[in-house]
Formats: sequence, C-alpha cells, structure tokens
Amino acid sequence: AEALASLRQLSKAGLEELNEATLCVLCNGEGILLQLIQDELIVSHRIGEVPLTVPKPPLQVDIEKQQRSLRLAPSPDFKDYTLDLRKDNDLARSVFLHRLRLLGIRWGTQSDVSGKGTFKEQWRLQWDPAFSVEIIEKGVWGNTVEEAANNYVIHLAAETNALLNVSKLLAEALPSELGKAVQHLIEQINSLAAVSDDVLQLMEAAPPLVNVSRYGNVRQTDSGLVLLIVNSMVVRICIGLPNAVVNINEEAAQIVMDLMQEINASVLLLQKAEIIEGWQQTLSIIAYNETTSPVISGYSNRLLADSKILCGEDLIRQFGFNMSAAHPPDRNAAWLEGFLKGSGTILLIDYDLWNLVNQWVAGIAPETFTQLLPLLRRTFASFTSPERKKLGQKAASGSVDSATSFSNEIGLDRERGVKGIPIVLRLLGYKIQ
Repeated sequence: AEALASLRQLSKAGLEELNEATLCVLCNGEGILLQLIQDELIVSHRIGEVPLTVPKPPLQVDIEKQQRSLRLAPSPDFKDYTLDLRKDNDLARSVFLHRLRLLGIRWGTQSDVSGKGTFKEQWRLQWDPAFSVEIIEKGVWGNTVEEAANNYVIHLAAETNALLNVSKLLAEALPSELGKAVQHLIEQINSLAAVSDDVLQLMEAAPPLVNVSRYGNVRQTDSGLVLLIVNSMVVRICIGLPNAVVNINEEAAQIVMDLMQEINASVLLLQKAEIIEGWQQTLSIIAYNETTSPVISGYSNRLLADSKILCGEDLIRQFGFNMSAAHPPDRNAAWLEGFLKGSGTILLIDYDLWNLVNQWVAGIAPETFTQLLPLLRRTFASFTSPERKKLGQKAASGSVDSATSFSNEIGLDRERGVKGIPIVLRLLGYKIQ
C-alpha cells in the first residue's frame, strides 16, 4: 500500500491503496474475497445512533414519531408485514408507507397478496441509512410527512402535461390519503382530458383511473369525481377510436390492439350499462368498417363474440366474409391474428369456426402458404402450450363436423349434466326459484 502511494505521489496510503494491496497480497487477486472484506469489515451491518440532544429536521422528527407510534422499527434486515386495511393500525401503517414512497423514500416494497379481496397489502421493509439524506432533501416540501407528500406530489404534477403520468400519480396518491394533492390531480386530469384530442393518450390514461374509481372505496375514499372523469374519457375514446384505426401500419395496429384490450377490461370492470353499450357500439363500427386495419377489425369481432353480441350465424357469416378468397391472403392472416388474439380456446370449442379456419388453411395455394406461414406462426405462437397441443391433436385427427359428434365421442350424459346446473348456479351466487 505504501509502495502504491509512492507511485501515485501521495504522502500516505489511503483506503484505495489498502484495498488494492489487500486484493493482491491477501486475496490472490480474487475480487469475491475482497467483497467479503468490504461487506463485513469496511461497511458492516451496524447502524449508528445520533444522540437525542442533536437537532433534527422537522420531517425526520415526524417520521421517527410515526415509526414509534405504528411500531415500525427501522432495521437493516428484511422484515415482512401483511397489513389488513380493515384494522385501524394496519391502515395507518399502509398510509404512512405509501406517503414515504411518494416522497421517494422507498423503505417498503409492496408485493402482491395471494387470495381474494383488496383489503390486504404485503410489504417488505428494510431501512437504509442513506434514507436519512433523502429525508433531509425532502424536508423543503413540509415539516410533516403528510404536508411534504402533498406538496411534492403537486410539484411532480406541475412538471408534466402527460395525462398518463398524472393518472398514475392519482392512483398512487389515493392510497396515501392526500386530500389536497388528490383534489389538485383530479382538476388537472379533468383539464388535460378536456383539451386532449389524442385517442391513444386517453386510452393509456383511462385504465389506472378505472381501478381508482372501482376500488377506491376500499379505503373509504370518495371516488365519485374520478368516475365522472372516466365516463367522459370513455365517451371521447368511443367517438375518436373508429377514425384512429383506419389505414394504419402494422406496428401502430399492434399498439392500438393492446390498448383496446386494456380498455375492454376496464369497461367491463366498471359494470356501467351505458358505458358498456357505448363501447360495444364502437366495436361494431370498427368491426364492420372495411377500411379498418385488418388485425384490429379481427380483434373487434372477437370482443363482440366474447360479449355474445356477435354469435351463431352472424359470427360465421362475418368470419366467412373477412376470410374469403376475394381478400389478399396477408390481409386474411392479419384479420385472423386479431380474431384469435390471446386464446386458442375459441377454436377448440366452436366446431363450425374450426371447420371454417381449417378449410381456409387447406384452400391456400402452396406458394401463398409459404408467404403466410410467418404470420400464421406468430398467431398460434401466442397461444398457451396446452392450447397448441390440443389444436395439434385436433388437426391431426381431422376436422369435427359438429358439436354432436364430439359429445358422443366423449360419452356426455346430458341428463346427469342438467342435474348439476342448479348447484353450479348456487355456487355462483344466483338464486334458484
């Protein structure tokens, strides 16, 4: 170490020289051995204490006070907590941890909780001494955790005009019970949504707000204002989406299709009849418009089929029209990709549809099939492994003409099946007269 100091023209060896000398002489050049020394000797795991007589920033005093009252002692080791939001102390813990996370002090890491219900949260806490520096930095926003979190969130919202970012901030602020910040964010979202003519931006911002409006009451939070904003955003989406999906390229169509999947799930989650009806009308306009991007047209038909708006002969007729030989083969393959997006189960259970797809594939000319193979492979590669296996077995055994032959093949006893229906309905919560 002294030799290194001399070579570097230093008057005395420092920590860097000592570490390099230790790596060479004691660790034989093995960095992992030096890392052990670094962890156990140089850094260690002990946390020092500051005497109570030393003045502390007001924000740090408030954090330490809440840590004691909530019995959340800072520790360098991991400690897991499962919080039941129906209990006052656990709810206060959750609010405290959410506020710290908004301030950028990530003492707790939240993870998913197994089981049903939204009244539980899983947290893992590990205190880092560096948080003390971050607490001092965030002290400029307020003397208490609530005041600092409110002001800091409002500051973050003022620095962005992106509707999606403000929506995410609102979703994080609600569990923190920051009334001042929440009111400001709602007003900002309402203003941004009113002047936004970008349908994709509205589609990105809507799902987080739907989750807020649907589950905000778990924490006894008034989500009525959020629901009003969501309703207006969905209306704007329904008006602007049909024109936004006309004559767009493949990459843009994939992005829109993913957003449509999220919006469809959000609309169903709201369980509002007028919103669902408006969304289904929009899907019908897109599905029957010949200038719509083929993959989006196929996916719109699929969503209509899932909701039973398009079924039976109408579904077969619509499929036959879009997959007819009058259209270019690559257009047919793109439409099929959208129609089968995310699940091959529909091909396994709908025998008429299986026959249509099977006959279309069988009727493709060899040279055309070679061109379409990458597109078809991409479509079926999105299915789960069990679905692909069953589809392969079904294709190898030949097409099935009808549901009746399948029922006879597996020996289905319809009389016994009917007897089980009332019990299944009771399990699902329906009242049987």
